[in-house]
Amino acid sequence: MTRFGISATWIIAGALWAAPAWGVTASKVNDKVIDVDSGAALWAKAQEEVVTLMAQPIALPRPAKTETAQIRVKAVHDGSWIAFLLRWKDSEKSEAGILGKFSDGAALQFPVGDGDPPPIFMGARGQPVHIFHWRAQYQRDAEKGKPEMTDLYPNMNPDMYPMEFKDPGSLKGKIGKAQQEVYSHGKAAGNPQSYLKSGVDEIFAEGFGSSSVIENADSKARGKWSKGEWSLVITRPLERSNGSVLKAGSPAWMAFAVWQGDRDEVGSRKSVTMSWLPLEVK
Repeated sequence: MTRFGISATWIIAGALWAAPAWGVTASKVNDKVIDVDSGAALWAKAQEEVVTLMAQPIALPRPAKTETAQIRVKAVHDGSWIAFLLRWKDSEKSEAGILGKFSDGAALQFPVGDGDPPPIFMGARGQPVHIFHWRAQYQRDAEKGKPEMTDLYPNMNPDMYPMEFKDPGSLKGKIGKAQQEVYSHGKAAGNPQSYLKSGVDEIFAEGFGSSSVIENADSKARGKWSKGEWSLVITRPLERSNGSVLKAGSPAWMAFAVWQGDRDEVGSRKSVTMSWLPLEVK
């Protein structure tokens, strides 16, 4: 038996899977939660659930084993914003930074629209999902600045990276960012992944390979790593225009994913929930 009912067991992609039957409860608090910290006193009375994860078994490349077997989850809201506190074990703090190194990360997924939720694995055509994806790499960039090309490729010896040179030489005046970014192909193309982030991406998807990062993200996130554990708070508006909507008293669903960068987890190599979990907003 689980807390909310009986678990069922299936065989998926050769792996034994016990479907969880619990949920997450978000109680209303008097404090504003938009910038709440993981150490805030309001978390003491929040209900905690232990959520089971397993190695993503469907999309290639799949992880060899489950690196994050479970996360602990709490949630609170203030009537306008909702905050989720996630805690999971991770023996090493990974922030990517150089080529071949990957970032720790975590994600929340919500269905877009009412009724039965779409397929758990990133939705389906005409059945979109709304994802909030935090990366330790983005948070480091926001705190310390994005790494330069010489940081990412320390063994290369170019004469100059046009987007980074500090001395304008014989050119008159100061070289502005707009001129420098001409040489950054991602920025020149308007790719939102090329710009500095606060720590979290908002993504819409309608199945594998359809992820689209939006530019006008409203959500926030802040993670802290200490003694082999991440504590991460992701906050979002309860109601997102053209996105997922959460209302007190209305049924809702959510799912989770975690990446451990030091274990070479990136993209489809991750630990995930294998079914939608009920989310109760009180």
